[in-house]
Amino acid sequence: MSLPLAAAPAAPGRGHAPWRPAPGAGAQGVEAGTLLGVGGDAAREGAGEGVVAVERPGGRVELRAARDGAPRVADGRLIVDALRVVEGHVDRSRGDLAVHGALVVEGQIAPGRTVAATGGLRVAGNADRAVVTAGGALVLEGRVSASHLRGGQAAALRRRLARPLGGLGPQLDALAETARVLAGAAAARGRAVSDADALAALAGARFPGLAERIAEGAEAAAAASGDDRGRPGIAAVVRAARRAVEAPASVADPLAAIDEAAGVLAAALPSARPPAEPAMRVALAASCAIEAAGSLWLTGAGATDCDIAVAGDLFAMGGVGLRACRATVGRRVRARELSGRDGRPLELALETHGTDDELLRADVVQPGVVLVAGGERIRIDRRRADVRLALVGGRPQLTSS
Repeated sequence: MSLPLAAAPAAPGRGHAPWRPAPGAGAQGVEAGTLLGVGGDAAREGAGEGVVAVERPGGRVELRAARDGAPRVADGRLIVDALRVVEGHVDRSRGDLAVHGALVVEGQIAPGRTVAATGGLRVAGNADRAVVTAGGALVLEGRVSASHLRGGQAAALRRRLARPLGGLGPQLDALAETARVLAGAAAARGRAVSDADALAALAGARFPGLAERIAEGAEAAAAASGDDRGRPGIAAVVRAARRAVEAPASVADPLAAIDEAAGVLAAALPSARPPAEPAMRVALAASCAIEAAGSLWLTGAGATDCDIAVAGDLFAMGGVGLRACRATVGRRVRARELSGRDGRPLELALETHGTDDELLRADVVQPGVVLVAGGERIRIDRRRADVRLALVGGRPQLTSS
């Protein structure tokens, strides 16, 4: 049995639910870390798939989303469904789609449509003149033409946040609890110590490095722009926690801000180990704008006349490889062929810093291709095979057979 979240039915064999829904928890989609339900120790029984039970001070247990998705209740347990499947096409009759979690479109995306998912997104059919955005991995198995593709921005931000903020929840809990103990002990001696004063006294002395980690995480979230702000809940609570730690007197309830950040981070970033880098896989792209926050794999006939920005590696080992594209790549390129088309050149900028023996490797590079590396432009004036490009002493070195 599956019911709306607000129903909060009793668990099997119990006369009342071991948890109660959190205010606003009945939303159609939630972000990882969102508070869904609260209760005592028995509330642990309410944590189903995609939900984590987080211990909080005072014996309270919070049920929070462990992933993006749609929350529901089944047999007394909270569940966050991560995957939505669309059987058919995304066209005018269906309208645009925007979902929390992962999305699979088993048909095509019609011209003018916008499809977005905060998690991974896979499209089985073609996409024409569409806007397709995935917070995680993006896979397009058909032909994509005149479309704007963005993939991995939210997952990339989560990777950046994992190092400073992963596993920080228990430390924030400890800071808040110690501040409460300090204020309580002072009150027992007849002294008035505010929560803000207690936090100011503790943050640097008893919890070294905590303020710096929160500041680094807040700055990483603030540096994101546009759809990169794929973790709005995490970003908001981290900003509030930073103010509460750095200037507690300026916050109305600094301990509440720290408590909320501790709960969100315990669920959404339980470990400092970063998640896997997001990847984008496109079978065939023509006249598209492509932005990949991780690596881009052109798995079929390649890309023609596209504007491409890739933060990671670019692989184009099928079909035409890269033809008449303008591409900027953050790491390495491995391509079957690089070429222009009808007088339009291919320009490939390699932004990797340092030395890499295979910054670029291409089976064939045709005349008219322009390579940019180490601040220098290299124009290919004849057909070359087995082309390799490396930075040696900060300068590009090109070899071919």
